[in-house]
Amino acid sequence: MTFTRALWVAILCALSSQTAIAGWTLYRFEGRDYVSLDDIAAFYGFPKPPPASAPVSAAPPAPGAPPAPPATPARSRASVATEFGLALRDIVDPSVKPIALDSGTMQLEVTPGLREARINGVKQWLAFPVHQDGTKILLSRIDLTAVIEPRLRPELIPGFQPVTTVVLDPGHGGHDNGAPSRYGYEKDFALDVALRARKLLEAQHYKVVMTRAADIFIPLEQRAAVANHLADSIFISIHFNSSSSNLDARGFEIFSMAPRGVPATNDALPRERDMRAEPGNASELQSGALAGSVYHSLLGQVPMEDRGLKYARFAVLRLCSVPAVLVECGFVSNNAESALIGTSIWREHVAEAIADGVESYKLLSERKQRPKVIADYRRTPAK
Repeated sequence: MTFTRALWVAILCALSSQTAIAGWTLYRFEGRDYVSLDDIAAFYGFPKPPPASAPVSAAPPAPGAPPAPPATPARSRASVATEFGLALRDIVDPSVKPIALDSGTMQLEVTPGLREARINGVKQWLAFPVHQDGTKILLSRIDLTAVIEPRLRPELIPGFQPVTTVVLDPGHGGHDNGAPSRYGYEKDFALDVALRARKLLEAQHYKVVMTRAADIFIPLEQRAAVANHLADSIFISIHFNSSSSNLDARGFEIFSMAPRGVPATNDALPRERDMRAEPGNASELQSGALAGSVYHSLLGQVPMEDRGLKYARFAVLRLCSVPAVLVECGFVSNNAESALIGTSIWREHVAEAIADGVESYKLLSERKQRPKVIADYRRTPAK
């Protein structure tokens, strides 16, 4: 039984003991199971969601007009986008508004038709778009088990191991420069942040192993193998982003291993390869928790655009059997961010935030202590 399946069973068992939400029901759409936002809110102690507006119906045909074509089953925005080669943002209905829930200790915001959610103050990309059926808002069952449950109650994730070793993986190196900027190459910025993080983590008594500590090229499979051969380790790959088509693109984002059967965030729908079990799926929930711990620390301490927690099947994530994440620490193609990235003071702040995120994850994995979220960091006086 996979962790995701086990977590779903645990949720159903918990539901059976809570009479307040005895009406929990599964819905079927596009071959997947969905659950209602009402049931999710009741289970996690959120106030009842406000009623969703029913989709606007088409106007009746004018007298003498030809008959309308037969109705076709409703499809998700993702399937429409895939068929017509559109980006999801190209078919957003501007009248659709986000639905925000707040229990006082947890926050959840979703928008019908979108894969973008917001959980505890940061953007979280879902596996599948939020579906609206009449006035009912539905989220896929896999998003409940793989995203919402572990983000809202990370202390209940099974299978945590102690954390004694941190593998830092500066991206690129050697002949592979990574993205260029007027201030230098991605490979050099990534190595600098990793070296600074190593110093901070070693001061906290972690064993730190670098996949590269100099300007050399290391194949991707060898990077993952370093972590796989170290007991009680986690893996953090450090990169910087770039966009040739959108020079305004900016901000942080972080990736963890996509669950089996779930599309990567940059894909609209699952592909055949997404159905394969990979080494990284063995620790996908722990990787998601590590991503959340590091990402909340980054956004909470370094003011940058929030591009979200995302799923991917990058080689270093797919091949790592230990908790693993890949951090994109800003855009070297953006003039303003590139200038920041080019300063040692800013890179030191990023390294500090990564180290703090590791410590937050360690406390979760070893003491079941809920990780700090963005609001906690912003309430804490600056160092």
